Order: sequence, then structure tokens, then C-alpha cells
Amino acid sequence: MHHTEDLLKQITDRTKEQFHDRQTILNFSQFLERVGKDPMRHMRNAATYIRDAFEYYGKKSLTNQDYSQIRWQLFDLGTERNTPIIGCEDVQHEIFRVLNTFVRQGYSNKLIVLHGPNGSAKTSTIECIANALRLYSETEEGAVYRFNWIFPTDKSALPQGQGEVGPIGFSKRPQNGDLNMQSYAHIDESKIASKIHSEFKENPLFLIPRALRASWLKSLIKEHQNIPEEEVTLPPHILLSGLSKRNQEIKEQLNAAYNGDFARLLRHVQVERFFFSKQYRVGISTVEPQMSIDAAEKQLTMDRNMANIPSVLQNIRFHEAVGPLVEANRGLLEFSDLLKRPIEAFKYLLSTVEKSAINLPTSTANLDIVFFATTNEKHLDAFKTLPDFASFRSRFELITAPYLLKPSEEAKIYQNDLEILANSVPIAPHTLELLSLWSVMTRYKQPDPEAYPSKHRSLIARLDPYSKSLLYEGKSLAPRFKPNEETALKELRTDLIKESHGTVVYEGRFGASPREIRSILYKAVQNPRHKTLTPMAIFEELESLVKDRSVYEFLQLEPRGKYHQPAEYIKTIKEVFAREFEREATLAMSLVEEGEYENLLMRYVNHVVAYVKKEKIYNKITGAYDSPSNELMQQVEDILKITGSVDRHREGLLAKVAAYRLENPDKAVEITEVFHSLLTSIQDYYHKERKKVVDQTFRAMLALDTDHESTFLDEDLSRARATFANLESRFRYDRHSARECLKFLLSYKDES
Repeated sequence: MHHTEDLLKQITDRTKEQFHDRQTILNFSQFLERVGKDPMRHMRNAATYIRDAFEYYGKKSLTNQDYSQIRWQLFDLGTERNTPIIGCEDVQHEIFRVLNTFVRQGYSNKLIVLHGPNGSAKTSTIECIANALRLYSETEEGAVYRFNWIFPTDKSALPQGQGEVGPIGFSKRPQNGDLNMQSYAHIDESKIASKIHSEFKENPLFLIPRALRASWLKSLIKEHQNIPEEEVTLPPHILLSGLSKRNQEIKEQLNAAYNGDFARLLRHVQVERFFFSKQYRVGISTVEPQMSIDAAEKQLTMDRNMANIPSVLQNIRFHEAVGPLVEANRGLLEFSDLLKRPIEAFKYLLSTVEKSAINLPTSTANLDIVFFATTNEKHLDAFKTLPDFASFRSRFELITAPYLLKPSEEAKIYQNDLEILANSVPIAPHTLELLSLWSVMTRYKQPDPEAYPSKHRSLIARLDPYSKSLLYEGKSLAPRFKPNEETALKELRTDLIKESHGTVVYEGRFGASPREIRSILYKAVQNPRHKTLTPMAIFEELESLVKDRSVYEFLQLEPRGKYHQPAEYIKTIKEVFAREFEREATLAMSLVEEGEYENLLMRYVNHVVAYVKKEKIYNKITGAYDSPSNELMQQVEDILKITGSVDRHREGLLAKVAAYRLENPDKAVEITEVFHSLLTSIQDYYHKERKKVVDQTFRAMLALDTDHESTFLDEDLSRARATFANLESRFRYDRHSARECLKFLLSYKDES
């Protein structure tokens, strides 16, 4: 009980502290003081506010092998339920560009339409922005306010009559002129007879008469920015009337009742800070395809607030606007799957978006909303064939949201799923990596050799989907391509990535959806033939999936060369895994000292660099400077099976080192990273030299804990146990997964 009381006290103290820190409730005078400290912050419309949220959370530069990109870090915040957005930097950039356009012109007059295949994070992108607005509105920089009308219950304290007396909620002019002390903004809720909310969440600044509002704000900005008043430009929206019909009528009636005494009118204004929320539909709302009415009015009759309003307001026919358009005012509105609706159902958007206004039964309401919409490519293609499309096109900002094309980025989408699954089953290395590789290969488009210089066309024609994935990741293309060919392809990488940008059939429009990939992952976990989640379980699920061509659109695409062949890509990832697991298992046998291959490669590259630059190498043992060792270089080049001019090969290695230094000026040269393919070749060579021992160890590993164990020498069994232990400690394979992977490897090698 004691602990419960302590907890309640902590919650109460923290809530009070947060309430006062945030200054959630203000009277009008207190609000104006805040405006005076930073006028531009309190004049923002929805587009400026969202743009400022982008800038508040900042951006980072992503410099990769292709080109520099900007990633807006609000997308790292993620949605309220999901993980951060992975990739999609081009989409983020385009959204920010459009927001900047809205800010410069002073109003949002177009619908931002994110279009792409199903599962390409269109909705998640908008949800990330919505979540960032929620978090931003909780900061001091993101404070945003609306207002309510307050009428008290204390009739005895209020005069009854005209001039010196008045109806409920009206009193004499304050004798001391202290508006703060006379405001009803902070009176106890029990003493409030009627409280009328502003359903459109209008900026309290709109209560100030337009002419006075403009001159006062200009003078504030002049002082704040230290510029001449004639250079001050106010945002167009702040010069509008701004108030809804209901609030305008209340304001006019109160002004008349108080004989134009604006200070007495403002006593009834309670300024309230609000916080964006998608869940509670505050400044953020979504219109689903099945919803047809986005704004409506209902008359207020039996509401308690209406029954207790002052008599001077009782001649007003109060209506309340409701619906997603009203809820989203001052924020963002998403039309989910916009084009699934009949065109007649959203034709009103043409005028609503362009004029930022909606026609209601009793009035026309101004809106301050950034409009978003999502649609898939199939519906957009059909929409483009309609005669009405031309009218809509000028009011749309179309932003393409394709699938991801890099396996490493694709894998990040499912990282949370993998962590959850790891709580119930062991997961073998490379499982997610191979599944992601398969998925992005299904999305690749065959490059058009004719789009490139004639000297590169034959090279482009040889670029298969797997090589394309390596190229997009910036990995080595050896041995499929020679060093000079790899260099040429890497120079063309940006052109390859952008080749189909802006076309109808762009790369990333078709292929396996992340939703399908996630489904495969969970099916593989439940596969009764596998106790752990291994690549083999993934192979089985993929083989089952590619048989059902009627369900998946990407399986129905006609093959183009080696592209659009998902079944063949299963063979590719099997080959990739067999090669990688054999390398890891052989390393786990510890037939050589740790780092021996890396040391040999490093010595070779150092000698080559000195040879090409005609320099000498410092000998740590003798303390002298020696000439590069031709014997060492020749030995390694024999292992690498270098053909053609040795000098040209060596010059190429120096060029790669120089290029790495240019791309990574603040990073030491990682020889094993720059020359990963050479390291693999050296490892493979020595593995083949020890093939007999390797094969015997593999057989002994499968014989462990079986009746066949006795047929092996103790030396073989000891090496087998050590290999299992190293696979676990160095490469994170559990015993069962390692055994399953080894069975696959031996079976694969037999079939090959």
C-alpha cells in the first residue's frame, strides 16, 4: 500500500510539473507574450509546421558509391507501432521539396500522391511524418495553440443588465485594467457553465481584427528580425479572416454585447495548447477507401454547453463541423488508397485542395491542411486512361515510392521480426541475407545496353541480377568480371540506378513485396521439417511460392534474358550459400593460424604498391629498407592466376587503393575490404590444397554422436568437434543448424 501511494504521488507530481512546464492553458494575454518572443513560430501554417518538424529532427548526408543523398532523421523515429523507414531517401527528398514549395508560395494547393507497388512503405512514410508531428508538438519549439470560449457559472458576481450590468458571463469593465486577473481562462472547471471548443483548432491570432493583426505582427517581426518594417512579408494565410462561422458569430455577438470593448471579450478566451495525435485524430486523420463523407455539420441542441450559454448568444444556430477534414485541420490528412474510390467520390478534391476550403451546409470553411494520398500502380495506370486525369494531374504532386533494391537495406526491414523469432528458435547466419537477396533480384529490370556508350554495351548485356545486386551494394564483381570491367561498371553504377527513373516501368515497380517476404520468414519458422530457421527452410518456402504463379503478379512476368526468373534465383542463392558456408566451415577447422590469409594479402599489396611507386619497404627485422620482393609477388599472383600483363594488374591494385582513399579520406585503408575478392581467392587456393583433410573432417562432423563415429580416427573426431565449436563461436551457428547446413553443402556439391 505504501508503495502504491508513493507511485500515485510521483505520477501526480510529474503530471503537474509537465502541465505547468508545457503551459497547456493560457489566457489571451499570456499567449500574446509568447507570440512576442517568437512571432514566426506562432504564425506557421500546416506546411510550414511540417517542414519545421523535418528540420527540427535534422538530416544526415549519406555518401555512398553512387551519389550523395540526404536522409531526414524524422524517418528514423519510425511510426507509433512500426520500425523506422528503411531507405526511401529519394521519396523523403521529394516530400520535403514539395513542402518547401508550399511554404514559399504560402499555401498548400496540391495533393501529394505517393504511388508505387504494394508494400513499398507509402503509408508507413506518412505515418512516420504523423508520428514526428506528435513528438514535435510536445517540444517547446513545436508548441501549437487553439482556443475555447469560457462562460462562468457565478451569476452573483456578475451584473444583470445593460452597460453596467449584463447577461450571464458578462461583467463590468475591470477597474484595475488587469486583464490577466479578470480572465476566465484559468477558473476551476466546476465554475464553468459553458465551454465551447473550436473544432477547427484555429490559431488564436485570428481573434485579433485583421488590420490590427497585420500591423502588430509586422512590428513584432521588425523588432525580432531587426529589419525595416517595409521588408516584412507576412504569410498569406495569416491575413485571412481565419475563424470558422461559429467562432466568428460568437466573436461578433460578444463584441456587440460589450460595446466594442475587445479586452472584455478576450476574458472569455481560453488559449489551449494541443498535441498532434493520429490515434485521437488531432491534426492528423485518414480517409479510408470505404469512407465517402469527409466533412459534415450537425446542429447542437441538447448539448449541456449550449443550454448554459449566455442569452446574448442564444439566437445563434450553433452547428458543429465533423469529419476527417475537420480533424486534420492545421495538420495532415491522408487519403488511403485514393484511387480505389469511384472518381465521383473524390472530385471535390479538385476544389478542396486547390482552394484550401470546404463547402458545408451553412458555410464555407477555410482549411489549413497538407493533403497526402497513396495509391498502387495498377490503379494509377487505370486512372491515367480516364479523360478526367488531365484535370487531376495539375493538382497532384506524384512521388514514386519503389521497392528497395539493395539486399542490405531490404534485410533491415525484417530485423525486428528476426529478433522476435530468435526468442523461440535458433536462427542460422545468412538466412535473412539470402532471403533479401532473392527478393531484390525479383525486382531488377534488365538494363538496356543501347542506353550506354558503345564500348560498354557488351559489358552491360552480361550484367545478370546477382551481379547487379553486388554492384548496387558496392561489392566486388570478381570472378564474373575482370578488374578493368568491374571498374567500368562501377563508373556506370549511378547511370544504371537511374536508368528507368521517371518511366512507367521503373526498376522496383515489380517483384516480391516485403509483405510476401515477411510471410515466407514466418512460414519457414513453422516448417515442421526444420527445428531451426536455416537457409534450407527458406529455400523450401521459396520453391513452394514460385509454383503458384496465379497468385503473385511478379511470377507472371515474361523472362527478359536472365531477369524475371524467380525460380532461377533460388538456385543462385543456394550457390551463394554453399560457397559461403564452405568457406566458413573450412576456416573453422583452423588449418591455418587466425589472420594468416589477411597477413599474406596485406604483405602482397604493400609490396605491389612499393613496386609500382618505385619505393622500398622498411624491414622490421633488419631495420633496413629493402626492394619489393618479386618472389612474394609472383607467388601470390600464381595463386590468383593472374593472366596478361602483371604490371597492368599491379597498377590496377594501386589505383584501387587510391580510389578508396579518395572515397574515404578520414578512414584508414582496409586492405581486406578493398581486396575482398583477392582474399577469397587466396583462401580458396589453400582450402583446395587441404581438400582431403577438409572432406574427411566434414564426414567426421556428420558421424559425431552416431553409430558411424567409431569408424573415424580420434584425430578426425577431435577436429570435427573443434570445427563445430568454432562455427558456433566465430560464425554463430548452433550445433543443429551447423549440421543441417553441412548436409546441404555436401548434397549440393554432389549434385553439382
